[in-house]
Amino acid sequence: METDSATMRAPGPHTTPGATPDGTPNITMHEAVARMACLLDAACEDLVHAQQAVETCVRGLALSDADMSSLQKLDVATQTVAAVTTVLRNLISLPHPGPADGVSVAGLYDGVTLGAVVRALKGTHAPDGSLPAGTIDLF
Repeated sequence: METDSATMRAPGPHTTPGATPDGTPNITMHEAVARMACLLDAACEDLVHAQQAVETCVRGLALSDADMSSLQKLDVATQTVAAVTTVLRNLISLPHPGPADGVSVAGLYDGVTLGAVVRALKGTHAPDGSLPAGTIDLF
């Protein structure tokens, strides 16, 4: 996952005229979401590298149930960040909807395979981040 550092610079090409009372520039909602998606891309990349480092460190070691659970939580966190990034990218690919305009939930989770994120978008189950050891959460 690559980040676009140019997108993260402020003010960007979508800066709206004027500034807030504290002097920070105004940006569009679209640009704010795009910038946050870039940050999540970078965080996901860091999480993947951390997972690889942990895998190298624990290779050949017997892990306790608690250690295995912690590793699974790291994996779920990595998948969640990747899935939320995909949702944000799908959101910004839509024609610029207004804040009160409805969007297709199915369009938002296109490409997302993590069930907790899909259920959160559908409003059917708020993710609590806890899965029993060995559980795979697909939809």
